[in-house]
Parts: sequence; C-alpha cells; structure tokens
Amino acid sequence: MGQSDEFDLAKSPGQLLHRAQQFAADHFAKAMPKGERLTQRQFAVLAATAANEGLNQSKLVKTTGIDRSTLAELVARMAEKDFLTRTKVRGDARANAIHLTEKGRAAFETALTGAIDADTAILDALPKGKRNNFLKSLTRIASTIEQAEAARKAEKKKAKDAAKKALKKARKAKKAAEKLQKNAQKTPET
Repeated sequence: MGQSDEFDLAKSPGQLLHRAQQFAADHFAKAMPKGERLTQRQFAVLAATAANEGLNQSKLVKTTGIDRSTLAELVARMAEKDFLTRTKVRGDARANAIHLTEKGRAAFETALTGAIDADTAILDALPKGKRNNFLKSLTRIASTIEQAEAARKAEKKKAKDAAKKALKKARKAKKAAEKLQKNAQKTPET
C-alpha cells in the first residue's frame, strides 16, 4: 500500500486551509458593495496603507504577506486606477512611499464594512469557544512563515558574504602567485 492510498484529502491541513480561503474569498466578494470590485489582496494593500500612510513597499510586503513581485505589480495597477500614489523616499532611490488617494480612501472605507462582514461570517462558522484559538493558530502559522522567510534571507546573506570572502581570498592568492611568477622570471637560473 503506497503513501497516496493513506492520504485523506478531507483531513489535509493544506487542503482545508485552501477550502477555508475559498470560503473567505467568496464571503468577501459577496459582502462587497455593488460596484466595488476589490480583491482581498487589493483590500489588504488599502488597509495596510490606511493604517500607515507613507510606508514603503518593503514594509507593505511584510504587513500584507504578499510577495515582493506580486505586490509591486499590484501597487502599480492600483496607482494606475488612482487608488494609490507612489513617491520616492528621500535618501533611498529604490524605495517608494505609498499613500492612499481620495479614491483609494473612499474604496477602502466602502469595502471595510464588507471585509468585516466576511470576517464575521468566517468566525460564525466556528463555535464561540473555538474562535480565539482559531485566530491564535492562524497567527502562529503566519508568524512561522515570517520566521522562515527571515531565516532564508539570513542564510542567503550569509552565503553571499561567504562568497565575497572566498572571492577576496582567491584574488589575494592570484596576486601572490603573479608576484611569485614575476619574481621567478627576474631571478636568473643557476
């Protein structure tokens, strides 16, 4: 009997989280006022920006959990739709400060009620006594992801630093070898 015979999709944490996400997305979409077409990710960007006007995209990545490249695209599209503005951060040519426009603030405030309704529907699916533990468990999973990402970045930096050190050492060895070769050429053979 193979591993696949023992796997129960109905009890898979990954599959159950996926189904829970579908439930959340459906309730979020249904709770949006007519005419609002924000996705959960767009709402997350608006909510994070509303809570901290002027944050840079790196902090927005950390706050929302949206990966860097997806977030950059999302922010660009939301800026084109006049929900956000991006301004260069003084002293860091690569960083942009993100701000809500009037249209973005209005969209956030309109969608906020729908988002709260969706969260309420999710929690209402659980017995009252289990809701706090559910939120704590989700928070723990999210922080584990953040810790793993921080560890991956630290490991990447460590590897990069080791590579720089090895390159520097190799260059020193090459110079020493060239110097020895040069000296050997100057010394007459006996």
